[in-house]
Amino acid sequence: MIYLDKFELVNEDEDKHLIQKIKNNYTRDEWFPIGFFAKKKLARIDFEKVTIFYGGNGSGKSTLLNLIAEKLNLRRHAENAPTGAFYDYADLCKLKSKKIPVGSQILTSEDVFKNIFDTRTANNAITEKKSELEDMFDYSSNDSMFDGFENSELVSKKLIKRSFVEKNTKIKQRQYSNGENALRFFKNEIEKKSLYLLDEPENSMSPKYQTELKKFLETCAAYDDCQLIIATHSPFILSIADAKVYSLDDTPVTVSKWYDLKNIKLYYDFFKKHGDLFELDNVDTSTKLKPKTKK
Repeated sequence: MIYLDKFELVNEDEDKHLIQKIKNNYTRDEWFPIGFFAKKKLARIDFEKVTIFYGGNGSGKSTLLNLIAEKLNLRRHAENAPTGAFYDYADLCKLKSKKIPVGSQILTSEDVFKNIFDTRTANNAITEKKSELEDMFDYSSNDSMFDGFENSELVSKKLIKRSFVEKNTKIKQRQYSNGENALRFFKNEIEKKSLYLLDEPENSMSPKYQTELKKFLETCAAYDDCQLIIATHSPFILSIADAKVYSLDDTPVTVSKWYDLKNIKLYYDFFKKHGDLFELDNVDTSTKLKPKTKK
């Protein structure tokens, strides 16, 4: 299902008029993204079920997601902290869409890290609470509390203490690795029949979890009526089946096959150069000094 069809950015003439309008309101450093996408000759984005913005740092892929999220008024977890002119620029952008589902939202790597941090903070608070209750129990209890127990006072006291503490504290959330937590976060947040903007979802994930995330996102798009717009430079996410990839490293911005992207080809060239090492079967390739043989 495609909920967002098209997104039109500000053209060069509109950029000039906008600068005249806001130049006294902001310093020049706060004009971004005015003029940025026009210089890249990116005027319009046509979306598929999965659309990917690819590019290096500073290529504008996260800015595009935030502009779309602002224009659609999507729910977000982390606050957006744009430059001064961001909202003026966003007002001039245009879009064509069907009714956007209520559950649609933008999810960022900051959201993942906050989720991990919040879990650890909550668990630390539970640990501290348990310690306080244990001290309270030890201070307030006395031997007369255990007169009814025969020859097992110490064991019984420990059991009662544990029961008392557990009744008065929450259960800790299980803590996973950062990669596991990130994958669980997206699986918990992404539901059927919604539009999701994902900003570098691969952050903190090893290749194993990036591969699992790719499979999950493919399923969401193919079978769960989700539309996905993703900013990434992960080769695993880029290879999502039938994804439309915009290369923001190019001027003008082009629609490219993921395996034609320059930086992805660097991976290919690197592994191709060392291909013989991957094809060796149980061969020790480490360099060792051989002992001298006596003649």
